[in-house]
Amino acid sequence: MQLATVMITADAAQYRGANLGRGSRIRLHTGIHQVRLIELRGFLAFSLVVGAIALAWTTIENWQTTDAVAVVATTTSTTTTTEAPTTTTPRQAIDAICQRSAQFAAVSSALPDDSGPGPTAQLAASYWSDIHELASLELQTEVVAVIDYYDAYLELAQPFGFDAAKIIVEGDKERFQQLITRPAPGLETARAAITEACEVEVPDQPSMSASSFTRLENRLLFPDDEP
Repeated sequence: MQLATVMITADAAQYRGANLGRGSRIRLHTGIHQVRLIELRGFLAFSLVVGAIALAWTTIENWQTTDAVAVVATTTSTTTTTEAPTTTTPRQAIDAICQRSAQFAAVSSALPDDSGPGPTAQLAASYWSDIHELASLELQTEVVAVIDYYDAYLELAQPFGFDAAKIIVEGDKERFQQLITRPAPGLETARAAITEACEVEVPDQPSMSASSFTRLENRLLFPDDEP
């Protein structure tokens, strides 16, 4: 009986030991699983943080790149559309005036003798406008006065084909008389300066003596008074 009791007790102890070892292994496995789960969660959290930082940095870089491109484009556009002012030296201005004066004189002298005052007046208006920006400050006032003179003459005479008789009969004969029988303001001084600097004599204004104008006027308007 005692032997049987000892065997039963030993078997029970062995059974409890076996169960205890199995429980220990289960708890150990569960603990390892939990540790791995915690590590996995930590890795996922770390990955999310790194990804968010990378996305934010990429977005900031894109903004900076976009801003830089905009600045460069604006600067480039401003640079390409803005023209630097050019500076003309007095010597260059004189050379340009002399070249233009020689051209004007050559073209006007080549006109037919019967071409009348019209073509020369048109050439003169263009010529004086061209040299306006090149003329010295001392000569600017005279050149502007000459430009105004030719503008007024062309406005009055061109509609009548520069025919003095038609202008006297049909147009403003008093204004026409002033334009062709009196010196054009500033013209004498400007022509003299150009002749001295360039040794070129540019054409004078369209003109008629006061006595010649009066005779023409009387013949056209008062034919019965002619002797």
